[in-house]
Amino acid sequence: MTEIETKSAQGQGDGAADERIERIAVIDYKMVTFSLAGKDYAIDIMQVKEIAKAGRFTYVPNTSPFVLGVYNLRGEIIPIIDLRIFFNIQTKARERDAVENLIIVSVDDQTFGIVVDVIDKVVGISQSSIQPPHPLFGDINIKYIHGVVENQGRLYILLDVERIFSSRAKEAEEAAARAIEETLVTEQKPVEAQSKAELGLSFVTDGLAALAKFYVTAINERWVGERFREWRDARRGKDAQLANEAEAREFLSSFYSPFTGALWSDAYAKAVMAHLPDSNAKQINVWDVGCGKGHESYSLAVVLRERYPNARVRIYANDSDLLAISNAPMLTVAEDQATPLYKPYLAKGTSGSLSFSQQIKDTILFEYHDCTNQNAVPNMDLIVCRDTLSFLNAKQQTAVIACFTERLKDNGVVILGANEAMPQRSGWLRHVEADVVSFSKE
Repeated sequence: MTEIETKSAQGQGDGAADERIERIAVIDYKMVTFSLAGKDYAIDIMQVKEIAKAGRFTYVPNTSPFVLGVYNLRGEIIPIIDLRIFFNIQTKARERDAVENLIIVSVDDQTFGIVVDVIDKVVGISQSSIQPPHPLFGDINIKYIHGVVENQGRLYILLDVERIFSSRAKEAEEAAARAIEETLVTEQKPVEAQSKAELGLSFVTDGLAALAKFYVTAINERWVGERFREWRDARRGKDAQLANEAEAREFLSSFYSPFTGALWSDAYAKAVMAHLPDSNAKQINVWDVGCGKGHESYSLAVVLRERYPNARVRIYANDSDLLAISNAPMLTVAEDQATPLYKPYLAKGTSGSLSFSQQIKDTILFEYHDCTNQNAVPNMDLIVCRDTLSFLNAKQQTAVIACFTERLKDNGVVILGANEAMPQRSGWLRHVEADVVSFSKE
């Protein structure tokens, strides 16, 4: 090749590279694509919070036909809109428990779930390639179409989500919100419409929050309701309202999980062991949230050593009680607590007191930390959070559970308090084994 040919080839190469850079540079718009009745549609990705699958929506009366109901999305109640019905697209009758494809969108600080046939992919385009809408495109009103885009041989109808949800769907959202207030268990009815029992429970709920920092939500409301009936009956017609901190503590006396503040019994430890997933991993990570003085963490360490003898176990033990977490590494064990399960892992010190062996101590990393702040922990095989969520307010509970969802491995499990449960239809499966309940991802 001559010098001129070489320079010419280099020039062509530079030109091709510039052309590739230019093509990349013009991809300044991304959209989530999906199908309705066999036609391709898209939504600006900046308005999409997430995609999901869900069913069993809660029916809300007195709303438009395109509102399938409401859904609890990690503690947030959102209306579910069926775009097929909204656009008058003919579709098969929906089965009650059918699992639908959802695109979760956010418009003007309001969150909606929209039902579509199939969610396809994210497509990057140039904004300049968006053409004005035309009545021939789609079977829907042109005012709901932002434009049309051709990409890789497919023609997408780009929807104007803000216009859609600022009209009839916005009205439906407001109607759904009003209906939710009237129908959900957590509603606040006018005082004059409440029965004495409902009013008494409402006072107790408020008292628990004010006097004990205990917050009644879907996580514990079943236990609170049962406990209130016992409390009311025991007081034999007297005022059931909580008057002071002592009464609040008395009300909560039966709430706490077995062996709170003590080493687990051999039987309880074996019950927990039955919930642990099979794993051949060399590293097992565990998050012990609200570990207190360390009894729970040491019990866990022994259980995990028994369950995964060939793995390296690391327990991240956190608590916001500085005094408790400071003393946890120095925990001693009474002679009568040296059961067959724990005995192989105990050692007698120079003072004659029993404490856990260095092997067990090295398993646990005690740290002063509030779980409502940023949690810098790795992905977990097991999360233990007994009797802790109930002492966080509703917003904090939602945030911590979302963190659990993010940090828990797909085959991992979460163990909550004996009288706590993940909210229904929130993406968690419940498992019961030997008086211990655990939760795993759906």
